Amino acid sequence: MNVAVKPIMGSATDERVMMHGCIRTSHAVMSYPMSFRDVHADSLFGMRMFREMGVQAGSMVMFTSGSSEYANFWPYEVAVSNLEACVAIAENFIFDAGRSEMFMRRLSIKVAFGITNAILDGMGALKLDVVKAFEPAEVICARDGAADRLKELGFSPWRMVSFGPAFGFVSPQGETFYDADEWLIEEVGGEFLITARATRALPLVRLPTGVKGSVNSNGQFTLA
Repeated sequence: MNVAVKPIMGSATDERVMMHGCIRTSHAVMSYPMSFRDVHADSLFGMRMFREMGVQAGSMVMFTSGSSEYANFWPYEVAVSNLEACVAIAENFIFDAGRSEMFMRRLSIKVAFGITNAILDGMGALKLDVVKAFEPAEVICARDGAADRLKELGFSPWRMVSFGPAFGFVSPQGETFYDADEWLIEEVGGEFLITARATRALPLVRLPTGVKGSVNSNGQFTLA
């Protein structure tokens, strides 16, 4: 993923492209431009979600993301900054799992955000105790299979769902969240399709996400 960032701040209505990232689904991999407006909008949703997870001024949020995901994660890093909280960054690769463990051991991590199977596998390869590694984190927000594995180990993680260009979230209590102002999520044949409601740098209409589940009349989604 190549990131091109102009050294100026954009506004909530600024439609210039700020960066290029990548959309990955089980169907396709495609380029993903994001405008200053897109980043601003996604950061507002990120602030909402981090508040739900208890982040406040002075909190520490550990991010785990890969190179192709930086455009997707950047608005969430902006959200942490806007909440006057702090960011610790680790890579979403097996070889960098030790850094995630180190951050949780040495820092007061409020939210371990974006945890994947690669992080868990890497800790196993390093012969680290996964339960001991994650115990210091107050909140864990893990992606799909990693959330299931952490549940099996006795944790109650938030689940982070990739809808291609957007993230959805499922709380430990089962409440679901996504940015319904920016995105329309529909279910066709048991699969979620996503459409951009707003004028984003990349118009998307009914993009198949590869995620299985259903949506009710209130917009709440249930994963299969």
